Amino acid sequence: MIKLYGVRTSPYVRHARIALAESGLQWQLEQVTSETIIKSPTRRVPFLTDGELILTDSSVIVRYIREKAGQPFLEKITDHELFALSTSVLDTAVNVFLMNVANSADLEAIASGPSTIGFSPRSYFESQQARIGSGIQGLNDFKLSHAQPYNDGEIRLACLLDWAIYRGTIDISGLESLERFLGGIRDWAPFTETAPNI
Repeated sequence: MIKLYGVRTSPYVRHARIALAESGLQWQLEQVTSETIIKSPTRRVPFLTDGELILTDSSVIVRYIREKAGQPFLEKITDHELFALSTSVLDTAVNVFLMNVANSADLEAIASGPSTIGFSPRSYFESQQARIGSGIQGLNDFKLSHAQPYNDGEIRLACLLDWAIYRGTIDISGLESLERFLGGIRDWAPFTETAPNI
């Protein structure tokens, strides 16, 4: 049986859970523990086991699920671009969230590291914030579905938006396309049923 290891609050795990819910395959979610996380060489979630097979990247996991279920995975290049941009913004938003910094002024007193490019924690934080902002603007420019079926690019985007809004790392106020898209997908059963508070 397929086992997906992770935590319900992870947007990466959520995407895999949605794919599994749509697949019709037999599977179970295993809350990751200090004993099971060692199955992943990166010590990150999600990771998936299916017999002897171990997969440790969320995009590979979703592709595997789709292929095993005979379902499409990022059929069009624009779907793949949406998936990749959403993942890039999500990675950056998670990074900023984990820094646990209210604003860049909090980083003023932190010494720079021995980087050859003169790494500055403050400028790094500010550049990550700018990357999130420009990435969200770029995502707003995509032609998005406002009804199912949703492709994996759109599912990744929805996982990003729902997580980042909840965590306070983005604001989509005034971004009409993203607001409408998120409002619609929040009514879709696989998305609703995988919300972290369930």
